[in-house]
Amino acid sequence: MIPDRRSFLLSAATAAAADWPRFRGPNGIGVSSETNLPAEFGPEKNLAWKVDTLSGHSTPIVSGGRVFLTQAKEKERQLLCLDAATGRTQWTHTVQATRVDPKNRINSVATSSPFCDGKTVFAFFPDFGLIAAGVDGNVKWKTELGPFSTMHGMSNSVVVHDGRVFLVADQLGGSYIAAYGAKDGKFLWKTDRPSGVTGGYSTPSIFKDQVIVSGALELTGYDQKSGKRVWWVTGLSGAPVTVPLIDGDRLYVCEPLFDGQQPFEPMLKAFDKNKDNKIQPDEWPDLGSRTFAERTDRDFGNKDGDLEEAEWHKSFAVIQGAGGLAAVKLGGTGDVTKTHILWRVTRGVPYLNSPVVYDNVLYHVRPGGIFVSVDRETGKTLKEGRIQDAIGDYYSSPVAADGKLYIVNNDGKVAVLKAGAQWETLAVNDLGEPSFVTPAIANGRLFVRTRTKLWCFRTAA
Repeated sequence: MIPDRRSFLLSAATAAAADWPRFRGPNGIGVSSETNLPAEFGPEKNLAWKVDTLSGHSTPIVSGGRVFLTQAKEKERQLLCLDAATGRTQWTHTVQATRVDPKNRINSVATSSPFCDGKTVFAFFPDFGLIAAGVDGNVKWKTELGPFSTMHGMSNSVVVHDGRVFLVADQLGGSYIAAYGAKDGKFLWKTDRPSGVTGGYSTPSIFKDQVIVSGALELTGYDQKSGKRVWWVTGLSGAPVTVPLIDGDRLYVCEPLFDGQQPFEPMLKAFDKNKDNKIQPDEWPDLGSRTFAERTDRDFGNKDGDLEEAEWHKSFAVIQGAGGLAAVKLGGTGDVTKTHILWRVTRGVPYLNSPVVYDNVLYHVRPGGIFVSVDRETGKTLKEGRIQDAIGDYYSSPVAADGKLYIVNNDGKVAVLKAGAQWETLAVNDLGEPSFVTPAIANGRLFVRTRTKLWCFRTAA
């Protein structure tokens, strides 16, 4: 089976040589076959260009020599096209937000990354809906969607395959996956999904004729044409963020293990202003928290509008024991939980950043800048160590090319590592402002988004 996985990765990486068409590149694997990429770069070194950007945490994508990005300003939501070689703006399309959906303070209204199939670029703004435009900027269609009921805000990206646009809406109730026509935006099908305790935030992947979703409470494969639930695995997810990473005939999912009750006392100390040992709706600090509390009281409590300790513990009991870094064999039908989990590791697993497989080694990064290489056949740790000069939190995911691994921490420091089971740090490059965005690689260039800028680096001729 190993040759099959290698051939799949080779074909995906070859496609990435020209384009980086979606979040984490072709099929979300985070790998490119580009070469001659710089290890050292910054404002004064190996800089091709930089441009100012508006607010947003979406990843830049690259297709046909163009960079596409989403951003926001007040009620404006923008899909932006830049020339990949120069950074010059080619066109901008703007829509207006139609409402205010819940989200946490760290999330952005422009977190979902675009997708480009070479002719059309698709963007999703949770407080508006879907937009499709030709690469020349001509808008083809718009489909208004929502509202969405989440705790942290919708942050997953759309995926397009075989003429269909797939959107996963894992919410605090009424969760679903839906498909729309790529040519006209018309609704094709919708399948209800289980709603987790705090929602789900993962972007899907594609395997043959299936859409693979790591969702709250289960990992699921759906038939692309009909939306039929083909197979599922339970116990590996509770509130997933990471992309299901396809590796030939298997995939990897990643989420910290929930191995105990979530304490309620800190919540009371923070928000119970009248000291009655429960939290009323008007005591929550933001709309997302209030939406979560209302859902918990409604589905796990006495429906009186207040959140109490018993209701809190009853809700989190649903995901007791879920999580871990796991390898799952693809295929099968029905519940394959007992037959298709190849291995599972439950300690030292990241939450927000997806792993990457490169040259037969699995990598991930933990909070604090602890980088880990893993034997992808067994789940055994090969090496773990702190990335010196890049200590801190990491929201972005590692990407790989040219024998190197690139990973950006929240302070905007880009660590470049020599790939291998016994990886080594080659350089740490400081861009001087925060970043929460996964880099993109295409056309011999590295694209990195920070809080106010999009940077493009390439090795100087």
